[in-house]
Amino acid sequence: MTGVVKKFPGVVALGGVDLDVVAGEVHCLLGQNGAGKSTLIKVLAGVHQPDEGRIELDGTEVHFAHPQAAMDHGIATMYQELDLVEGLTVAENIFLGHEKSRFGFSQRRAAQDETARLLAQLGHPRISPNTEVGRLSAANKQIVSMARALSRDVRLIVMDEPSAVLDSGEVDELFDVVQQLTARGVAVIYISHRLEEIREVGDRVTVLKDGKTVATGLDAKETPTSELIRLMTGRTIEYVFPQRQAPDI
Repeated sequence: MTGVVKKFPGVVALGGVDLDVVAGEVHCLLGQNGAGKSTLIKVLAGVHQPDEGRIELDGTEVHFAHPQAAMDHGIATMYQELDLVEGLTVAENIFLGHEKSRFGFSQRRAAQDETARLLAQLGHPRISPNTEVGRLSAANKQIVSMARALSRDVRLIVMDEPSAVLDSGEVDELFDVVQQLTARGVAVIYISHRLEEIREVGDRVTVLKDGKTVATGLDAKETPTSELIRLMTGRTIEYVFPQRQAPDI
């Protein structure tokens, strides 16, 4: 995307955002609260339409008038609040809206078999296609959400704070699945406030501040933490985390 602008009454949520993502990479998006990350996610998901700027896929400009248009172009979004139906099974959630989810006998079996295959590809064959999603852990619900994206020939998956509700072991599992996705050529936009995660999982970094891109294409593993903090806040680290003065004796 180039020069993307999104305005709301009295607010410029995005004031010129540039971002490029290539197949098979994890591109991390950083920014403080209010930097424009949520609006950018919704533009990519087709929830909001940009007022200015261009979004291109393979060099061709695209327009997402609604979320289904984004999905039709292979863009999937995982919000912090996963949009799974907890009363349905894993297989039913993955194929909800697909032909296989019309659930005649043959379609039901095909959905279960395909679900098992997708979960195995993501390294989680022990998740049963017949389990109700409401009985799964937070980590396994995310796996189901990723499997659903893969079932729709996803090219880009946007992950909004995916580790927020996970413990350290579950975060490691999440990173393994992200690697499985990128190995298949899927591009990932990974949004997190945890800088240590960015280093571990990311390839490149884009930083937003006040609705604008202040840096893009940074090496996730080589860019100093102090520089990322400076870009996000506009201040050096000693002003963000001032040292305590020693007490007078």
